[in-house]
Amino acid sequence: MKKQFLFFSIITLLLAFSTFIKAQTFHTEALDAYWKMIEPLKKGDSLSKETWNKFLDLEPNKIYVKNQGFDKNYLERLRKSVEVVYMPQNAEILKKRVEAIEKDPSTYWLTYKVYVYKKYEKELKEFQSTVGTPQYLATSYKNTFGWLPKRLQVKEPKINIYLLGIENDAIAGNSGLVLTLWNLYNADKLQPGGLLGHEMHHYLRKPFGYKNVAKEDEGILYFLNVVLNEGSADLIEKPTNIAHNDEIPYGLQIRDFLLPQADSIVQVANRNIEEMQASGGKTFKTEKDYRNLVKWTSGHNPGYFMADIIVRNGYRNQLLKNIQNPFQFIQLYNKAAKKDSKNPPLFSDRSIDYIQMLEKKYWKNRS
Repeated sequence: MKKQFLFFSIITLLLAFSTFIKAQTFHTEALDAYWKMIEPLKKGDSLSKETWNKFLDLEPNKIYVKNQGFDKNYLERLRKSVEVVYMPQNAEILKKRVEAIEKDPSTYWLTYKVYVYKKYEKELKEFQSTVGTPQYLATSYKNTFGWLPKRLQVKEPKINIYLLGIENDAIAGNSGLVLTLWNLYNADKLQPGGLLGHEMHHYLRKPFGYKNVAKEDEGILYFLNVVLNEGSADLIEKPTNIAHNDEIPYGLQIRDFLLPQADSIVQVANRNIEEMQASGGKTFKTEKDYRNLVKWTSGHNPGYFMADIIVRNGYRNQLLKNIQNPFQFIQLYNKAAKKDSKNPPLFSDRSIDYIQMLEKKYWKNRS
């Protein structure tokens, strides 16, 4: 009887894993295309523009390139860097560049971003084989669910996850999650499933949009939404990243990306809101103004700075309860900042009044 029970338990577990794999789709076509594309180069063939353009025309690559704003000049320089890295006849050029890169990777930034895929090809391919397993997905979901209320802890089988063999970033968009293998590989060394958990958080948090947004409110609503969106997701893996900052390869270190001038950004945002309040909304900043203010970080800075202050001052539960409400995020930040021993900047009473007015205006009409 025990053997029979064990047999059926194993079958049930395998079926559950099988369903889980089918439900979550990992796409490696673009990554596999990269590995295939570089093989002829190792034998001395050049990388034709036609082959390169076909590679870039793969949907995940197109999504990533568009998101990053890469122009034709950048992509052409990237193509040439691939040739320098992989073609044996460019060995002397590569040797000199690597010597410079070892001192300062920024000296040949594009060469560096390609070279790491060559130097760590074996390790990256071994890591690729582990991504997408039931265990890996379970770990990623666990990371995500740790920063969501129970009502939002729902697995989403329709999320498409794409892996790339170029560059070093990760993005979440309408078409799915796009992660570069180099970024994911290094992030997982510190916290398995942390980066994927972060990107899935953007989906599973289910952020709202707003109907009939007035032109003068577009900028401030952008700011409120992005600092919550990235700030809350950053709580998943950024503390680990910051704690191990010196162990992370160049270009992936987060500390200098998340924290510089975060306090001054909050101060400027406060002044902007005060001006809106004083003018009855006639004086306002545009979305572009706020993109510049957050240094084109999509809200990571000052989002993480603000979320960290909220959590370390005892408002974790309130943050999770209001994880979809950007108006409450600002108000929670202010409550936490008043208690914080480091005396971070506050939003004034006038600014908070204006935020509460916006909440009444838009939150009931969320969609």
